[in-house]
Amino acid sequence: MHWIWSVVAGLTAQQVRVKKSGSPKALYLTFDDGPDPVNTPRLLDELAACQAKATFFLLGNHAQAHPELVRRIVAEGHVIANHSMSHPNFRELGPLGQLAQIDQADAALAPFDGQRRHAFRPPKGHATLTTIAASLWRWQPLVLWTFDSFDFKLPEPELLSRLSSYTPAAGDILLFHDDMAPTWATLKQMMPKWQAAGFELRAL
Repeated sequence: MHWIWSVVAGLTAQQVRVKKSGSPKALYLTFDDGPDPVNTPRLLDELAACQAKATFFLLGNHAQAHPELVRRIVAEGHVIANHSMSHPNFRELGPLGQLAQIDQADAALAPFDGQRRHAFRPPKGHATLTTIAASLWRWQPLVLWTFDSFDFKLPEPELLSRLSSYTPAAGDILLFHDDMAPTWATLKQMMPKWQAAGFELRAL
C-alpha cells in the first residue's frame, strides 16, 4: 500500500496521512476517544454485523481502565492506534509534554497488540511541529482525516443527514468517536449503504 501524504508547514517529506490509497473503493472508518464501556461494545456489534473493519485511536488512560474492550477490538480484527494518554491540548504543552503523552499511550497499548509504536492522531487534530518532527524521526504515522462527521456535537437525526449528504471517495479517512451513542446508531444505517455502493470498510 502507498500513503498519500499532505504537505505541512512547507515540508516536502512524507508527513501527515489524510487520505489513503489501496483498494480502489475503500473507506477507512476511524474512531477517537475510546474505549467507552457503553458505546464501544455497541459499535463493535454493528461493525461485526457488517463485516467491517476500523481503526480505533484510543486514549491510553481509557485503555488501561477498560482492557477487556481493547482485547475485544484487537480480537475482532480492528487496528488500535494512539490518541495520546489523556487528551490534553497539545498546543498548550511543551515538546517534552507532547512526547510524554505519545510515549505513555504507546506503552499502554503495547501489551494488547505487541507493537512498540502505533499510528498517532493528535487530540483535536492539532499536528504541532513537535508531533510532525516526531513522526518523521520515529517513522510513526501521524494520521488526520478527510471527512469529519461532527458526531461529537450532532444529535442522531442531524448526524444521519450529514452522512447521507456526504459523497464518499475511495481512500477517504472518516472521523468518528466511539464514546457517542448517535455514532453507532447512525453507522448502523449508513454502513450497509456504503457497502451497497461498492465500498469496502477497512482499517488503516
